[in-house]
Amino acid sequence: MMHRREFITGSLTALCLTHPALVFAQSAIKPTLQIAATSPWLTNGVAVAPGGECFLNSPRFKGHYESPALARATADGLVPFPGNQWNAWRDGDDGLHTLVNVNAVHIFDNELVWVVDQGAAQGETPKTGAAKLLAFDMKSGEVKKLIRFDEQALPSGGAPNDLRIHGDKIYVTDSGLGGIIIHDLASGRTLRRLSASPLLRKPDNLAQKGFKGKILQDADGKRPAVHSDMLEVSADGVWLYVSTPTGPLYRIKTASLLDDSLDDAALEKYLRKIADIPSIGGSAIDHAGNLYLSNVEKRSIDYLKPDGSVETLIQDERLITPDALVIDGNGWMYVPAPQIEYLSAHNQGHEMTHAPWFIYRFRLPDWVQKS
Repeated sequence: MMHRREFITGSLTALCLTHPALVFAQSAIKPTLQIAATSPWLTNGVAVAPGGECFLNSPRFKGHYESPALARATADGLVPFPGNQWNAWRDGDDGLHTLVNVNAVHIFDNELVWVVDQGAAQGETPKTGAAKLLAFDMKSGEVKKLIRFDEQALPSGGAPNDLRIHGDKIYVTDSGLGGIIIHDLASGRTLRRLSASPLLRKPDNLAQKGFKGKILQDADGKRPAVHSDMLEVSADGVWLYVSTPTGPLYRIKTASLLDDSLDDAALEKYLRKIADIPSIGGSAIDHAGNLYLSNVEKRSIDYLKPDGSVETLIQDERLITPDALVIDGNGWMYVPAPQIEYLSAHNQGHEMTHAPWFIYRFRLPDWVQKS
């Protein structure tokens, strides 16, 4: 039996506990950035429940081990969620029954909080079965789904990064090797597609960058090599979009991914380049198919037009390495600012991240929502 660890609570603004539609009206004016929540831990993801309640995830980068990995925002601050052994990881634990390195958190169209746990702290190798997907009941914290990856779905060196769900299919990117993992909730079957495809690996000629084009690298000049990372699925489930943090952005029909007659070599021919993009931390897609990118080089959120051109929706220097984007049901976009470019591994050996970490939000303009 694991012992429960106690954590300090973070602070929280009222926005995450108030239904946005009751407070703010749609406006055609230029979007303005608001603080939605603050955290004492590095936070790179947020999930927003239909009532406005927020859940925050904290990955375990070097020097950032003292978080609960997943927390719920309450009127009294942030509290570990689900608040039991899942939040009790310690350095050296096998990670089979704890949240180790949560890189993404989502709420889709039900009462579940989905998380992607890479199963090991940054730079370490996870134990077999530690890399996993979990779905918690957002009210009780009970585990409703637990999906572990075997070596076929996630070979050595793989790292599940983010997920999207459409119907009974879960789509997961592998940022360690490059590839897409597809899990069928109905049958329990898991597929690995486009494994280590060159198109889903960071191009050798592109460097992951930070603000104003600063190249991310450690004290020895080693640069991050993050492969397939961001993904989106269109509202009708027809298209899957995928990108490394450096681009390019591709799309492929989900029907092709699910076609057993196509091997990976054949599947590559169905990948279509949509756009060259700057270094990004996250993405989002709305019901109309509009794509949004968190531009870390400009500290902005950009709207990717259907013709491949880009328009900046909001730019603010507080968006330090803007990460995973979330659009709630009332037209608000939430943006974590995890300061990833200030980690020692990305900042020539100098650790410059600092508390608090912020989750921001802004109202999507009417013209975007109606386009």
